[in-house]
Amino acid sequence: MLGLTSVCVFLFSALALAVTSGYSLGALVLLLASSWLLWKRPRLNLQRRDYLMLGTLLLYFFIFTANMLYHGDPARELDMPLRALLAVPVLLLLIAYPPRPAAWWSGLAIGATTGAALAFSQFLATNATRPQAATSNPIHYGNASMLFGMLALSGLGWAREQRHSTAWTCLLLAGGLAGVFGSVISSSRGGWVVLPICLVIIAVHHAKQHGKRYRIAMFTLLLAIIAAAYAMPSSLVYQRAIIAVSELEKFESTGDAATSVGQRLEMWHTALDMSKQNLWLGMGRTGYLAQKQELVAEGKMSTSISAYTNAHNDYLDALVKRGLLGLLALLALFIVPLTLFGYALRHSLPSARPYALAGVILCTCYPVFGLTTSSLTLNIGIIMLVFPMVILWALLRQQERTA
Repeated sequence: MLGLTSVCVFLFSALALAVTSGYSLGALVLLLASSWLLWKRPRLNLQRRDYLMLGTLLLYFFIFTANMLYHGDPARELDMPLRALLAVPVLLLLIAYPPRPAAWWSGLAIGATTGAALAFSQFLATNATRPQAATSNPIHYGNASMLFGMLALSGLGWAREQRHSTAWTCLLLAGGLAGVFGSVISSSRGGWVVLPICLVIIAVHHAKQHGKRYRIAMFTLLLAIIAAAYAMPSSLVYQRAIIAVSELEKFESTGDAATSVGQRLEMWHTALDMSKQNLWLGMGRTGYLAQKQELVAEGKMSTSISAYTNAHNDYLDALVKRGLLGLLALLALFIVPLTLFGYALRHSLPSARPYALAGVILCTCYPVFGLTTSSLTLNIGIIMLVFPMVILWALLRQQERTA
């Protein structure tokens, strides 16, 4: 079983961005393998922290599902919160049969690299202005690519302790750079915001172990990456930044909601106004879409955003559809695991800290991603949050038990 969980964890990330729905393959096999717990029934020795992690996933599922049933939303709405529920038996399986650390770190690096290679080939071969690799959307590919890159860099502390430390370090560095590169060529601006945040977190963590020189080196590298991204001829980062400023100014002066930035601002404003009608329970997906059509018919909302089924913001989307209770469940899904990983980063043994650092990075990226898109309304979004979360938690707990 240890070999099976290792293979599944490797495939989960290695195929995630280069194969259509590749992230579902490893997750599906892990879910099927979790049925083994019903027969084998190994001793899990769960702690209070484990129950908090499990409880957070279950809370998100039950509040989302109860709200969906209350509003009479279509049954397909259950598809997204169901991923949080399915992550629960996977977490129990991985605690009982933790995968090999090398499977996780190598899968991340390979996944980021192959995804970036495919996106770059699309960029060259089809002249696609916004490649999306094997995903369905360039925004979600760009966010996932940046996430993989930052997670790969989180493993450098683990790489230094391995027998072939140089090879592992080069592999994870390559994965980190490939993840950033994939995000840049996807032109997904929302994902770029997490780059300086994550590099600062990684730098501060390693500076505690390696001194101020490491922190200075990381900050210098960060400034160099940002400067290079803006200074390169025909820089995508520079062009997209200029476009964003121009669209923002256009919306403020004319109210034009036909642009990317204008549409987001209009959707945010509309969702915030709608949420006041039922602050605690929201209006559900059906009510939200119906209300949007009424506003369009009355000429109070631009037709350019009438077809969107979400608010392009995780927090406002939860608020307008599921009310304050749904928003609190979403915040718990972000904050509780972040607190658990953050505590482990400060207090766990050195061997467990790379997984704690990666968990902090994961739970930092998603709240930032959710500011400009609804990450958790698509399959890739919810899976790439809850399954890495339980994988990292199981690996962290294994290091603690082994020590």
